Amino acid sequence: FSPETTRKENPLLSTRESFFTSVFRKPESVCKAIYSSYTGISPSIANEICDRAGIDGDFSASSLNEDEQLHLFHHFEWFLTDIRELRFFPNIIYKGKEPIEFAAVRLHTYQNYETKAFDSISNVLETYYAVRNVYTRIRQKSSDLRRIVATALERNRKKYILQQKQLKDTEKRETYKIYGELLNTYGYGLKEGAKSLEALNYYTNEMITIPLNGDLSASENAKKYFDKYGKLKRTFEAVTELLTETAKEAEHLESISQALDIALSEEDLVQIREELMESGYIRKRRSQDKKPRITSKPFHYLSSDGFHIYVGKNNLQNDELTFKFASGNDWWFHAKGTAGSHVILKSEGREVPDRAFEEAGRLAAYYSKNRGNEKAEIDYVEKKHVKKPGSAKPGFVVYYTNYSLVIDSDISGLTLLT
Repeated sequence: FSPETTRKENPLLSTRESFFTSVFRKPESVCKAIYSSYTGISPSIANEICDRAGIDGDFSASSLNEDEQLHLFHHFEWFLTDIRELRFFPNIIYKGKEPIEFAAVRLHTYQNYETKAFDSISNVLETYYAVRNVYTRIRQKSSDLRRIVATALERNRKKYILQQKQLKDTEKRETYKIYGELLNTYGYGLKEGAKSLEALNYYTNEMITIPLNGDLSASENAKKYFDKYGKLKRTFEAVTELLTETAKEAEHLESISQALDIALSEEDLVQIREELMESGYIRKRRSQDKKPRITSKPFHYLSSDGFHIYVGKNNLQNDELTFKFASGNDWWFHAKGTAGSHVILKSEGREVPDRAFEEAGRLAAYYSKNRGNEKAEIDYVEKKHVKKPGSAKPGFVVYYTNYSLVIDSDISGLTLLT
């Protein structure tokens, strides 16, 4: 026996008494108490048994009452009955195209994810690790880029919080302006050395008290308030502009983060690195260094009705797709209010059926930060209505009229050509 299993029991030989003794006397979670007591039961399977019993696997094992203990034991036994009677269901659980779990039995805990069945557990293991290795390798290759983007985003968020505080500090600017105006209106009768002035605010028709410097005249106090107003007004205008720039920078960084999430090859990373370089997040190459050849291409799907749909993998591809590849009457899709790919549905002069619009919308949802959400709002419009402002960052566009649809991000029925 290996060291990890010497103190574990064979679950197929378990009895009610041994189950109660092994599981419910341990000072740990129910899930951990199960997989640490029995050989051949993983944390995932232990969690599955708890889920089938309707018990939170994170609860303390010793906290369950007698009925809950018995209920859990029955589900444990029913699960093992399937194993004894060879009722297996080799499968892989996918989150989008990425495999996230596999098992020899059906896992109810992943019922909201796509499940693909296989003929044997050998095929499951071969497929799972082959595909998983692709994702693992690309994540390793992109780790430096992810770190750069994450650092820039964190710095950006801190800057945004600071700017919001600076903006809040300017909230009294209009009050100071009103103080100055009222002092110029009513200050003629102010007594020397007065510390305040009661005056009617003719903007609200209410009485207000204006604090004063007793060493200054009414006009001097008014000038002081106007100076404060002017300074805060200039700060407000400057910080408002900075907040807009900071928000756009965050939006840009989120879109690069999204591109890293959907990158599937080293070729995809080359173009993302180029964008980071052009945007100043990575030091530009020396003039004598050769610029890498860009070979990454957009995803190319075929709709159920034979329409070609293209999805940009990064911002540079998004610009290329929208403004160089798409024609004016093609349709443009994008997840509303979040980072995501530009999706182009080629109309080719034909009338586009509703199903093609829905499938393009699903692709826009899938290739966005809304992936996995039950519903996502998608904006879509003819490409001719999409514009790029001057000096805008890669991938940033504007449009002033559009249609919207709300849809899920399930693209399992779509054919990926390249």
